Amino acid sequence: RVAITAGNPVAKVTHNQPSVAISKSHDKEILLSNVKDDDMVVRINSLFRECPQKGHLNQLMILYHTEYDMSVWSYDSHSEREEMVKNFTQLSLSVTDKIKKAGYWCDFVDPTSGMPYHGSYSNETLTECDEDFHRLSDYLSLEDIGCCRALKHCNWDFNIFAGLLVTDAPTEILMDAYKSTNHA
Repeated sequence: RVAITAGNPVAKVTHNQPSVAISKSHDKEILLSNVKDDDMVVRINSLFRECPQKGHLNQLMILYHTEYDMSVWSYDSHSEREEMVKNFTQLSLSVTDKIKKAGYWCDFVDPTSGMPYHGSYSNETLTECDEDFHRLSDYLSLEDIGCCRALKHCNWDFNIFAGLLVTDAPTEILMDAYKSTNHA
């Protein structure tokens, strides 16, 4: 894994799939990696039925540092989560549109349902509190907080909102699509 923060590469050795972290500000991290784990490929293919069954897949995980702790309910955390859902959805729609115009498949997990945003209905879901979701990045862990489980970031604790986009587009196309958005 190589982390790129403000243009300065920092090597980081991990046990997960190779990925690139791009941080434009203190409140957002974008993690790019290839989906290579066989179990995760099967999970992605069962969730996204339109997903190509062969070839490589790339995932873009978007992590937002929230002001409020997302492991507890409050009016403020609920309002902030709604804003994060809106931001993630707008960013993902923009990236997805650019990738599809380039001739590739792309979809993202609707954070309100855990289902594909564009794809057909599936019995599969992938939410941020799912065992497979937190395994997508070594920045994340899933913590049992008594009544439920909550996503935890290695630096931000429970002050996190995470979203996932998946595509068969090559890394360069995905990065160009992300960088061309006004959310980058």
